[in-house]
Amino acid sequence: MKTEEQTQINIVKETSKSGHVILKVNDYYLHSRYHPLREAQQIADHQYKRNYLHILFGLGSGYVAKAISQKLSEEEFLIIIEPFEQVFEESKHVVEHLERTILIREQDGQGLKEFLEPFMKRFGKKVRFICSPNYDKVSSESYQRTLKSVKDRLYMEQVNINTIKYFSKEWQKNFTLNLFYAFDDIPFKKLTNYYTVPVVVASGGPSLTKQIPLLKKIREHIILVSSGSTINTLLKHGIEPDYVVTIDGGIKNYEHFESLTLDHCNIIYSLSNHEGILDHLNKRGILFISKISDEIEKYTEKLLNKDVDVLTGGASVANFALNIGYRITSGPIALIGQDLAYTDNQTHAKYNKHYQKITEEYIKQKGLFYTEGYNGDQVLTDYPFYTMKYNFESLLKTFDDPDRIFNCTEGGIKLEGYQQISFKEFCDRYVDQKSRPRPFNLEKYPRKIIDDWRNFLVNIEKEINVHEKVERLLQDGIILLKRNVSKQKFDRKIIKKLDRIDNQLKEIFEDGMMSIISEPIVMDTFNNYLPGDHETELETFQRVYARSMELYSRLQEAANDSRSYFVQLKEKIQYKIKELENEG
Repeated sequence: MKTEEQTQINIVKETSKSGHVILKVNDYYLHSRYHPLREAQQIADHQYKRNYLHILFGLGSGYVAKAISQKLSEEEFLIIIEPFEQVFEESKHVVEHLERTILIREQDGQGLKEFLEPFMKRFGKKVRFICSPNYDKVSSESYQRTLKSVKDRLYMEQVNINTIKYFSKEWQKNFTLNLFYAFDDIPFKKLTNYYTVPVVVASGGPSLTKQIPLLKKIREHIILVSSGSTINTLLKHGIEPDYVVTIDGGIKNYEHFESLTLDHCNIIYSLSNHEGILDHLNKRGILFISKISDEIEKYTEKLLNKDVDVLTGGASVANFALNIGYRITSGPIALIGQDLAYTDNQTHAKYNKHYQKITEEYIKQKGLFYTEGYNGDQVLTDYPFYTMKYNFESLLKTFDDPDRIFNCTEGGIKLEGYQQISFKEFCDRYVDQKSRPRPFNLEKYPRKIIDDWRNFLVNIEKEINVHEKVERLLQDGIILLKRNVSKQKFDRKIIKKLDRIDNQLKEIFEDGMMSIISEPIVMDTFNNYLPGDHETELETFQRVYARSMELYSRLQEAANDSRSYFVQLKEKIQYKIKELENEG
């Protein structure tokens, strides 16, 4: 059977009964033969949805694109994906002057997902996918590829949204309390390019088990990096890694570490990591922050009074572990246990605390699906795993020397762009069993002295004062809203006072923890109260009033929670200062 690329595509121009140019591809018209403009307007009226991102598959002569574009508000976008080069070149002039309208050629799945990523982050689930007339027939393979890419990107974005919402409060708490350890710990840059030997990054997929015997044989001649909870499986087999990477702030991540004692393994952690892990392990670590925003980097460095390294990762600790493995050596890197799939109907390698066999009920409940595997077969995966796959593939493109990285999992999902060789071949080719890596001694780096801790305490007390001011301003705003007697419009005096409060808050929110906390709350609240079609003055007032009340209340709660974490941090610093005073 011929593929679409092998099929002869014949594109001809004709004139409709109304006198407009229309296109015919093989036996299919891409527009109405009678009234293409009327048809385009009907499609736009039916498909357009306010406050949504619109994705149109197929440009044709541009009538549908123009009709939809004319409906767009200043906050909306139309992305047009055209599969045919000839149509793209001959019709692109139609959309060149349309506002908030972007025309692209049909791309491979990964390329389209990367292009859509910033739009999906902005619009979330609010996406309309529209197919121009007959494009699904004349370019069926391209249509199916594009539709799948859009759906995949939507599901992945939902995974990201769910993760952010689930861990939002935990993130604030962990970030703040981890500052206590980060103040005296070692920045990641001290480890950058420290080694020249091979690095093996071990993750906890089911395929890890079969690599254990060979890993034991070469253990002393490589640097071993464990992705989070994988450390339990490694220790169960008598293998202690050189480094364990931990980023997750949830209690489940803490449970992986709560019974561990590490003799030689060093901890590499982000400030989002569950703060109980560092407290339990009671040893110096190597810190970084994940690349979320420039504000977090600047704010962290200001509080800690030192440079802090920012690392790109993804949806999983395994993504960060690969980036770390790449940056600490100039040698080759092997990924093992990176299944991202339910290999042999297992969730993890044995001895992982969350290991279980999956059933048909589990497959249905979790919405598992099949995709291309490491060996060219079909493997079961889910969208959290698929998001990690996307992150691995995106991460690879950021490396200057990606040829140093090898996927040696020998199972699970296929990672596009990665070199695949067996773990044995990697070891035979790169591991020198006559040499051993030089150790990395954290204790050679000086500790903070008592004056440093006192200055740190002053910074934290200032942050507490800022939080208290924010809480007072927000409470004043809530009181003013309640004093608005009218149920139909805002009192002018109250609006002026609210404006003054908003200006003061805006100035505070430009820097510090409240800047980090407020941004997602403001965005989420405004998205929950978007204007409707043909909104009356009364409906506008009711919407803005409800939005303002929810915004002030949510920000006040967040400020209160954040302040309580800084108070806990202050108490820990004060205790540390007393300890140092007693020692002196």
